[in-house]
Amino acid sequence: MQELVDANRILKTPMNVACNVPSDAEISFLDVVRITDLAMRRIISMVKMLSFFNEQTQSDKIAIIKGSLSELLILRGVMVFDPVRDVWRHDIYQGSKEILLNFDILKKTPEQKHYAEHKKFLLSFDDKWRRNENVMLILNAIALFCPDRPNIKDVTKVQSCQRRYYNLLKRYLETQCSETESQQAYDSLLQKLP
Repeated sequence: MQELVDANRILKTPMNVACNVPSDAEISFLDVVRITDLAMRRIISMVKMLSFFNEQTQSDKIAIIKGSLSELLILRGVMVFDPVRDVWRHDIYQGSKEILLNFDILKKTPEQKHYAEHKKFLLSFDDKWRRNENVMLILNAIALFCPDRPNIKDVTKVQSCQRRYYNLLKRYLETQCSETESQQAYDSLLQKLP
């Protein structure tokens, strides 16, 4: 668990991305693209800090990252989404005010159907778990080590890593609530993953 928390530090630091607007103005779609690009780079850096990832062959590392990057980005979005204000909360610059990315920015994408599906996914997370960094980090690790990704050669090794994170999630939830509630939460959270 500590390794996930340590690796996550890179994602918690302000982004220092060049946005062309002050923090209280509306963010453009191009700014969102820049922020997303930087977030993906930081996710890759975070993943490279995980020992289970570094134990994989080079070709499997590439397949794991290619196959999981968009899912990890979406799960990161769950962690910073404010369902009351319908925004993602980000610190862009060190010492700056928090930037609020309005969810409606997704309406500017060519695929309108993704807007509704994405919002439904974000809102499907119980606040208790959305705000629990440990739970969300373990879910990220489970998604990362999905053995069904295209081009993975050593499926058994990747599956073994994923199984360890399944077990970690189960044990962690058992420390957070009753046995019945932890099992319900475990089942509910795993149903959200592909």
